[in-house]
Amino acid sequence: MTGWTPRRAHFWRLLLVPLLLVSPVTAPAEAQQPSLLSRLDASSRYQIEVLMDSAARLGLPPEALMSKTLEGISKGAPGSRIVQVVRRHFASLREARAALGVDITLDELSAAAGALQAGVPRTSLAALHTNRKGSSILMPLVVLSDLVSRGVPPDDASSAIVSLTQRGALDSDFAGLRRGVETDILSGASPVTALDRRTREFPGRGAPGARIPVVPTPPRQETPSSTQ
Repeated sequence: MTGWTPRRAHFWRLLLVPLLLVSPVTAPAEAQQPSLLSRLDASSRYQIEVLMDSAARLGLPPEALMSKTLEGISKGAPGSRIVQVVRRHFASLREARAALGVDITLDELSAAAGALQAGVPRTSLAALHTNRKGSSILMPLVVLSDLVSRGVPPDDASSAIVSLTQRGALDSDFAGLRRGVETDILSGASPVTALDRRTREFPGRGAPGARIPVVPTPPRQETPSSTQ
């Protein structure tokens, strides 16, 4: 059994035709993807194809699953392990889509799936999306996953990032938080202490999109003129 059924072959034709129309610089690298899949055993390859087909039908990015597959192949992972990782990523993409809806970019969706796999609660994703009020949640998600990877418990990291979005933090603020926490950890602070210290330093900017209140100028006091 090769795993290349007519329906799978049709799927790959649909996937590859747009790639043949791109520039000559990128086309050769992209066209190598199906041949790289041939390095998998037939059973693993078939399961990957089924998952990608399912992703396409659900409006999820099959290229995200392909990327995970190629990463596993490049690392020399066994086919069964690659299938396990890709299946888990597929489930995370579905969960992220359910939490965030369709009004997000593919990069945001992939970052949200990664955050879920890191242990971030699904409710935190929805809170980020709500708090940012139409702005991209990519940077908060990237920083959130980075904090967890540095040893901050997922619940603590999620609480801090959600709180910052409520206080109007910008992408530059999240980038600064990431650098600050990294610096403090390298200086010997625990991940939780570093995050707590850096989030306390953030003064807040108000809700995203909110108008900055105008503080009335105090009336100018006239200085009594001296009499001659």
